[in-house]
Amino acid sequence: MQNQGPLNGVKILDFTHVLSGSYGTMLLGDLGADIIKVEKIGSGDALRNTPPLKNGESAYFFCTNRNKRCLELDLKKKGARDIVYRLVEKCDVFAENFRPGVMDRLGLGYEKIREIKPDIIYASLSAFGEIGPYRDKPGFELIIQSLTGLVGVTSEPGGKPSKVQPQVVDICGGMFMGTAIWGALFHRQYTGQGQRIKTSLMEGLFALMTNFVYMHLMGAEIPNKLRSRNPMMFPSQSFKTRDGYMSVVVVPAHWERFCTALGKTDWINDPNLSNVVYRVQHYDEMEALVEETTSTKTTAEWLEIFEKHEVAAAPINSIEEMFVDPRLKALVMLRTMNHIKAGEIKIQDLPWQMSETHSGVKLPPPALGEHTCQLLSENGFSNQEIEQLLAEGVVAETYKARA
Repeated sequence: MQNQGPLNGVKILDFTHVLSGSYGTMLLGDLGADIIKVEKIGSGDALRNTPPLKNGESAYFFCTNRNKRCLELDLKKKGARDIVYRLVEKCDVFAENFRPGVMDRLGLGYEKIREIKPDIIYASLSAFGEIGPYRDKPGFELIIQSLTGLVGVTSEPGGKPSKVQPQVVDICGGMFMGTAIWGALFHRQYTGQGQRIKTSLMEGLFALMTNFVYMHLMGAEIPNKLRSRNPMMFPSQSFKTRDGYMSVVVVPAHWERFCTALGKTDWINDPNLSNVVYRVQHYDEMEALVEETTSTKTTAEWLEIFEKHEVAAAPINSIEEMFVDPRLKALVMLRTMNHIKAGEIKIQDLPWQMSETHSGVKLPPPALGEHTCQLLSENGFSNQEIEQLLAEGVVAETYKARA
């Protein structure tokens, strides 16, 4: 029998929504866990309505919900809570990313869930944590990028503030929540103890900013408006060419290669230019000096030269160009699957390979309510109970109504 992944047999009751928490639980599903995604009846996760859409299904929803099954539930209806309690009895992990206090008001807080399942691992991801003055404030990508200094260090000098476009706040928050859950599962395996996990988007991005954090802690001045620059090394940025820009990274050990590639061998032993500290301290001057040379040839010409001298360099691809780049194509990062509503779709495959514990994309992102009856049946609900719950509007299969 084929191994289904290192978390095969782990069952997760997933109340996460939008991007951050959903990304974290998706990673657990990628590793083989059975993810029961609980969604609001009728509308589901807010990402379901976010364009672009294919046959009414959202690309944004797809990016965080592969390897999950969907239970459509109305928590305001009598009996919905009892369904959750029955599901909890058979689950290992309960995950949510509502504002602090919401799950307690719904009767689904940690203390109540622990009464039902004493060894449950209960993971909460909020925007700013469960203490402090921002506890109840909404947290969004741009807000937290701004608060943690990320916008400040990446914006164009003299220009308008610029955010990092990939959702790094949400993705980091989800990844750190998932990492903590893996650790808690390992702990429970040896001790039998469940536990409460709390993390936040603010903490996640603070952790991601670690190089800047330690520059500050060691008393260094933090440079802002860096664009593509690395504040700790030069050259490490984009440079102007005759027809555009290219990115180049030269670690200190590769300085001689870089100088030779540029035809500037006199820089190799120059007491100032050969010193990386000097180069960083005189970043503007060094950038101008390098671009006097790089602007004389095209990007393609420089990439060929740097390849010959083993200097790390790359074109600045658009997203469309990334998809035809031979380096990405060689990694086979996409696979084709059939979705019950959207038809044939392409799904990102996993960014890792494991030799002994197979993991991968087994399920496409679910349609709203696609697995409601299946999940209830698997968890001990009779056909009569399921029909009654459907008739009362406690649960639903909206995907059928929208077919």
